[in-house]
Amino acid sequence: MSRLPEDLTRFLFLVPYVAQHRHGVTVRELEDILSISRKDLATLLDRVAMVGAPDGGPDELVEIFLEGGRVHVALPQRFTRPPRFDVREMMALLAALAPLRANAPPTIGERANELSERIAGLASERAAAIGKDVGDRVQILADGAERPGVLHTLETALREQRAVEAEYWTAGRDELSTRRIEPAGIVQVRGAWYLIGGDEKTFKVERFRSAALGEPMDEAPDIDLEEARRRLEELDLGDGAVQVKVGERTFRWGSGGPAGTRRWVRAQRGRAAIQSPPEARAAMVEEVKALLARYEGDE
Repeated sequence: MSRLPEDLTRFLFLVPYVAQHRHGVTVRELEDILSISRKDLATLLDRVAMVGAPDGGPDELVEIFLEGGRVHVALPQRFTRPPRFDVREMMALLAALAPLRANAPPTIGERANELSERIAGLASERAAAIGKDVGDRVQILADGAERPGVLHTLETALREQRAVEAEYWTAGRDELSTRRIEPAGIVQVRGAWYLIGGDEKTFKVERFRSAALGEPMDEAPDIDLEEARRRLEELDLGDGAVQVKVGERTFRWGSGGPAGTRRWVRAQRGRAAIQSPPEARAAMVEEVKALLARYEGDE
């Protein structure tokens, strides 16, 4: 029986493990870690002494060798030099980060900005220059109207396990009230952010008129956030004009506007479809056709 699968598994562990040790790893240590005899280890090293990428030349091989009772790995330059992004790669990464930089909760936005700067530092000189110029000009707007200050307060309350003193507008009663909420988590559903309270009540963040940090909570609420998200996803929005089908369930979309509805349906990657009215369904079809047309003829 071939020992290739077992040898391959050991090799895939061996290279990165040994490579991170500048002076190599002793044979005894590898025998213990791999549960292998000295003879079998030597055979393994012979079999995988020089490997590399299919498109690489002799100078791009991964060398693994035994010297002075220690196993060493010498990686090719493509593994050790800093990565460099070209213009297209840079643009794709900045576009992916744009929604997080502009519209995510503040903490996520700060991290997205930091990551954008770090990626720019790994780009080629030309890509970094173009990427910074375009990245500062491109904005992708979210569907919701959440106030950044409110989101920041809610994030802080969750991190510090503190209650929130808030003014909240209840749409069903058209009423503005003052509430004390013990936050359990924040989730995003259909493009909007929701605060989940410790009593399992949900609050749409865009309806907060103000939010301030309250007293520390005795203990953090123990709530299943994925279950809360599922309930929100299944909620019938009631007064929306567009009927959307997700899986076996149909509901009316009541927020985000026509463009926001189509954007959310696209994000479901085939799980959702607009059912009615006919003009909304036709607009969805035309938008998808226009998007597909951009890629026609591309190799």
